[in-house]
Amino acid sequence: MTNIGTIPDSFTCDVHTRASDEWVGQLDENYLDTLEKGDVFVLGGNHFEYRYRRGSKVYVDHTSARPTVPSWYSERLPLSYDLGREILAFQRQLLEHYAEGGPSRVRGWLRGFPLDDDSVRAIARLFDHQLRYADVESVSTDRRLAIEVERDRNEYERHYYVHSNYGRKVNDGLSRLLAYHCAQEATANVKVAVADNGFALSMPLNRKIDLEGILDDLEADRVRADLRAALSGTDLLQRYFRINATRALMILKRYKGYEKSASEQQVSSEMLLGFAQDLEEFAVIEETYREILEDKLNVAEIEDVVAAIDSDELAVERQLLDSPTPRAFGLATLSASDVVLAEDESAALQAFHERVLEEIGEESFGRLSTEN
Repeated sequence: MTNIGTIPDSFTCDVHTRASDEWVGQLDENYLDTLEKGDVFVLGGNHFEYRYRRGSKVYVDHTSARPTVPSWYSERLPLSYDLGREILAFQRQLLEHYAEGGPSRVRGWLRGFPLDDDSVRAIARLFDHQLRYADVESVSTDRRLAIEVERDRNEYERHYYVHSNYGRKVNDGLSRLLAYHCAQEATANVKVAVADNGFALSMPLNRKIDLEGILDDLEADRVRADLRAALSGTDLLQRYFRINATRALMILKRYKGYEKSASEQQVSSEMLLGFAQDLEEFAVIEETYREILEDKLNVAEIEDVVAAIDSDELAVERQLLDSPTPRAFGLATLSASDVVLAEDESAALQAFHERVLEEIGEESFGRLSTEN
């Protein structure tokens, strides 16, 4: 039996400049999934603009522009769906205590948990600012999905912050699903930024979509088909197909003493994918979609969320605001094109915080000490 060796799920790609084909470093393939043409990133202290990929080679241009993509979060463990739902239930209970007695009642309730006084005060203050700025409808619970819309006239963008506290995997899939429908409705590119506590969709300011209506129109039994359509042609699909094609011995890493390079494997995969997609119910294609939908994007939980919206168990609340709420600060800095470096994020968070305090008529005492 031929030993094909260990099949890696991902590998690094060599980065070359287009002008001189100079090798400038390597990028993890998972990171490439987050890049689009025109994105600027930092590698080896230099700024490069991503242009395209050929096999395992990535071609870039030197640029003096500021980075437009955040740093890679590597293998940081995502929030689980079950824990996310527990947090949403916790937020509902916190809101009930706030309604009964304001921040002082919340602090008294929180002191029943194993929390230090600083954490108790920080949590109570965060939700006090949130509710005074945008009312109770701005906080997601296990019975409500809160969406806030911000019109950023400086960047000429419209941002939709979806507070879906279901973990990064579910949010990744749900954001792709909504971005797919938004792009069809608005006929414009939709930028996506995903975190554990929600995601942000951004599009040109002159494009307006009814995100609440799109969510209401989703059907649980159509989620898988719509996600498959959203994944078509993406680098994510190509990468997972290569992995499964190698596992199925459609691509041999080593044969009769000859070993294929990672670049040759990727080129073979791209050629095979073009043929395989024309075949009906081809096993390797079906396994590729299954692995992405079920293992990476937690499609079953997305179906549960959509079903809850359909049955009115989960209400969708949308608010139009001039500035992000405290609960959306993290999503706002994650999606901002000019917030990449740590000092940029700190400055942006402070600016958001000052706007909220000005709106609710409270003075700022020093730097922002907590962030969402």
